[in-house]
Amino acid sequence: MNTACREHGSALPGLSFCCWSRGIGIALVAWVFLASSGFSSLLYAQAGATGSKIEEREPEIIYLPIKDGAIAEGGPLERVLDFPAESFRAWYKDVYLNRNPKDLPKYSLESVTADIHIQGPNAVIDVTYEVIPHASGWIRIPIGLQNAIIRSSVEVSPAMPVRPDRPKSGASGSGYALWCEFPESDSVLLSPQPAETITFRVTALLPLTTRGDETSLETNLPVDTKCVVKLDVPQGGANISHKGSMVVKDPTEPAPADHSLQHLEYAGGSLGLSWRFDDQAMKEQPVNLKVKGELAVSVDVDDTVTTVAKLQVESTTIPFDSFIVEIADDAEFIPPATPSTVYKIHPLERQGQAFGNRLLVELSEATKAPVSVTINTKQTDPVPGERGKRRFSVGQFNVLGCDIQDGRLSLTSAGNVHVTWDTPRVLREQSSRGSDGMNYRATFSYDQQPAALVLHTLPIQSTARVKTDYELHVGKLNSQLVGKLSYRLPRTYNDDLVIDLNGWSIDSVDTQGAAQWQIGEGDADQLVLPLAGETGAEAMTVAPYRTIEVNIKAQRDHQSDDPTEVSLPWPIPRAEPLGTATVTAIPDNDIEIRFQSEKSEGFQLDRSRSQEVELSGERGTIVLRAAPSQESLVLGLRLTPVVPRLIVGSTATVQLAEGKDHATITHQFTLEPFHSAPEQAVFKLPESIYFFEVTTAEINTEDVAGQRVGLGEDQTMVYSLSNLAPPYRIKLKYNSPLEEITPGSSDYLLNLMTLESTGLTEKGIDVDFKPLELTFESSQEVDVLSQTEDWRSFTMSQQGQTVQLPGDQYSQVQFSAPFLTPKTDDRVLVDFHWLQVALTPDERRDRAVYTLRTLAPQLTIHVPEGARETEVYWNGIEQPFTLDEDRIQLEIPERREAGRDRLEIWYKFPTGDGMKSSLTINSPTINNSVVGTSQPGREGGYTYLQIVSPGNWLVLSASGMSDEMDWSWSEGRYRRKARLTQKQLESLAKTNISTGYPEGMHRSLYSTIGPIEDVRVSSAKTSSLMLLFSGIALAALLTLFYLPQSRHVLVFGVAAILAIGVAVTYPDFAVLVGEMSTLGIMLAIFGIVLYRLASYRAPVKSAVRARTSSDSQASVPAASQSGVAGNSAVSTTSMPAAVQSSGQSR
Repeated sequence: MNTACREHGSALPGLSFCCWSRGIGIALVAWVFLASSGFSSLLYAQAGATGSKIEEREPEIIYLPIKDGAIAEGGPLERVLDFPAESFRAWYKDVYLNRNPKDLPKYSLESVTADIHIQGPNAVIDVTYEVIPHASGWIRIPIGLQNAIIRSSVEVSPAMPVRPDRPKSGASGSGYALWCEFPESDSVLLSPQPAETITFRVTALLPLTTRGDETSLETNLPVDTKCVVKLDVPQGGANISHKGSMVVKDPTEPAPADHSLQHLEYAGGSLGLSWRFDDQAMKEQPVNLKVKGELAVSVDVDDTVTTVAKLQVESTTIPFDSFIVEIADDAEFIPPATPSTVYKIHPLERQGQAFGNRLLVELSEATKAPVSVTINTKQTDPVPGERGKRRFSVGQFNVLGCDIQDGRLSLTSAGNVHVTWDTPRVLREQSSRGSDGMNYRATFSYDQQPAALVLHTLPIQSTARVKTDYELHVGKLNSQLVGKLSYRLPRTYNDDLVIDLNGWSIDSVDTQGAAQWQIGEGDADQLVLPLAGETGAEAMTVAPYRTIEVNIKAQRDHQSDDPTEVSLPWPIPRAEPLGTATVTAIPDNDIEIRFQSEKSEGFQLDRSRSQEVELSGERGTIVLRAAPSQESLVLGLRLTPVVPRLIVGSTATVQLAEGKDHATITHQFTLEPFHSAPEQAVFKLPESIYFFEVTTAEINTEDVAGQRVGLGEDQTMVYSLSNLAPPYRIKLKYNSPLEEITPGSSDYLLNLMTLESTGLTEKGIDVDFKPLELTFESSQEVDVLSQTEDWRSFTMSQQGQTVQLPGDQYSQVQFSAPFLTPKTDDRVLVDFHWLQVALTPDERRDRAVYTLRTLAPQLTIHVPEGARETEVYWNGIEQPFTLDEDRIQLEIPERREAGRDRLEIWYKFPTGDGMKSSLTINSPTINNSVVGTSQPGREGGYTYLQIVSPGNWLVLSASGMSDEMDWSWSEGRYRRKARLTQKQLESLAKTNISTGYPEGMHRSLYSTIGPIEDVRVSSAKTSSLMLLFSGIALAALLTLFYLPQSRHVLVFGVAAILAIGVAVTYPDFAVLVGEMSTLGIMLAIFGIVLYRLASYRAPVKSAVRARTSSDSQASVPAASQSGVAGNSAVSTTSMPAAVQSSGQSR
């Protein structure tokens, strides 16, 4: 049975698993069904037995403010299921109510009001406290009232439990305190409590203290609180005083006749008040008046001002029956036409300057009630002042002895009077507007007297008035006039504006829309300007005059083609002139003008203004003034032709420094044009100065950009002057190379930028150059050499390093500066070095070639250790030398003019120092030498190492040097060849000694920048390399063939990665390895092919072991069992006996 199950499970595993899973699933479903049926019946039986019903319990629904998953104030309300109310109330009391800081005050005392009434020897104090609680529960609130006795219970609104805390006996505390229980508010949860004010009222009795005629009281109120104290003494005339810093306030209501009131404010704390009664002071109590005024000022004509003052006077203390009003000194009181029955006004006689103009007002009976008094005054100024104006001071109606005086002043003027006023000191302007007709009104307020308003009146004229300014441009053939006319017209003026042209032709008229212009009918010599209507904004303005601006442009031809004198009749507007007309005469660039007074009418030269204009840069311009009342004006001028000139001044600062081959120049030009206006400044740029060497360009301290024009010797830099005002101050900063005239002479040539004047001369402008001031800034003195015999530079006495040169001959400056020439030294500057190492299996010969520059008389050379048979050549000629061990002393016979000499050193090494696998090479060293000083980019700036080796050796590398070898296909295989041949190296060295080697020898080339020191050269025989890499390749391929397990994807991937990495990183080495592995690869392929051919033809014999009887017997049951099972499985427990091979090939 077990065997059968095992056989079925191994043969059909999927079917067996499905059967088992289906059976288990059916069993589980049946068990769940039976359990649920039994449980239901049990519940039904219990329900039937007890008779109760099963009901679903609904959870409580609670809404809480939820924010970020937690209960938080201000969040949206969300529904929370099954949250007990007891838990929520515990959270609200323990968490929400305790969210405030620990040190937060539990209450705030808003205000305290204390009403104190005197009753016999005591004072009754009624105090009201306003408190805002910030916490619940019992809170202690100090209320003060030291030395007082509370007479009644404390009143609280709204009602709540309150317990007074009396001060301890014998303690000097702060008085009473109240314990109050503030309830919690459960009506609205999680909402801020409203700031509800709770009011406490306490009434207490306070004893008074009497010392002589002074009575006082002492108590206190809560500190740091606004406290209002109202003291009522039941007797008039009390002098009340207080202690500490308090503010006395005016009572809101007047005190009764037999009472004294005092209102005080302070910040709480100790409260001390005292008062006394002075019988004599009570008898002589002054009258305190309060006045409110309405002043109406009217200006009907320009020389008279009338004022109607309505004063409302009342007493704040005792009744009064008269008062005195002080008015302006020039005011005249006008008695009323109908006298008043309530009061009478009498002017008082003046008693010197100490007493002003005063009026006495007497009442019919004494009273404290308000009394209205009307006073009329008139002020006259018959003589006008400057420019026809009259001055009045109005608004002074000062009631003497009165501290409180306020009111309003209104001003009204007639349409034919223009009124202005100075800025008042006491009065405050409230409004101003135009009323009916041409009246003008303004309103002012004042809060004290005397309050004076200074008025200026001026009669409004009925004629047009004009102010003129002219600008005259004078040329050879004609003159152009630009006039600006500012008309001042009365509001009632409606006539046309007329201008007599007197022979001038109108080009344009601009009235800005205020008038239309036309040439007068029947008279072409008149310009008529009909007025346009006022705009809405102009009609609403309060000004009595209308202003119109007229701009005209006209021209007039001169009588002759080349006049020397001109007479210009002047255009005259038909209006009353306002001041003197100003004429600015500007000549053209090619003429000068002079004013001729003998041929002029109504004009006068303004010398001061003309000088100011001249100094401002407008040369040749003159300023004239025309008489305002002249009916006929004629301007006479003399014209003088002038040649346009341009004066050029320049200064230059040259900065020289040792070791620099250029100078930094700051060049400043000053161009002063006379009767000319150059549009641009053009500077010659020397060929040795590139345009980008001009680092700074400024004109009148503003940075500008220049433009290069032309190339080579004709290149220039152009800077625009069109938007700049003369004189032009141009600052250029550039670098100029220093050219040594003769090598070693210390004489240099300096190129400077100069102004290009050819174009200006062609335009007829005379260019005048001032001498150049050239300053050298250097550590040592500089001597400027004379360029030609025509001029010589001379040193300025003030500055030793500054010289002056002719202004038009300084494009090149020669100077001597020995400190710029490098000092003679013994350094050897090696520009090119080539070391050739020729090797055989047993011998080595070196050739060192140097191209150098030096001023030293002799050279000290150290040859490598072991060098023998040394030969030295200087510029191709063998030279004698002194050899001391490995040191050579060579006397230099002569030098080339070009400064590049050639040194060659030949030497050999002892027999046996030939080709090796590792070789250290050093080149001869020259004392005090610098190798690699040639200019960058030239091949001569390198040091080359050439190794000539036998053909059966291969040089692999030279440490610290760059490989100068390339792989190329030659003669059926890749070969390494040097980039420079033997002839090319000898050409670079400029040597006439040539060496030749057999073609079979290898030539390897390496380069560096600097000397050849301890260079390790690695080499190997070609046969050894081929044996090594071919053997590795042969072993690897045979391994892959005979060991199939090694033919794995991972092995091939790693081999490919290594091959690609080596090829990318070391391409030369990769080519070498590939070439040397060729033989091994070919041998491996040949061996594999031979193996395949041999295996295909040879027969395969099998040696089969004879089967024993025991093996046969053991295999029979298995075979039978397998047969019983239907031959569905193959038995591997035993194998049948092998059959004899038939001898056929595989």
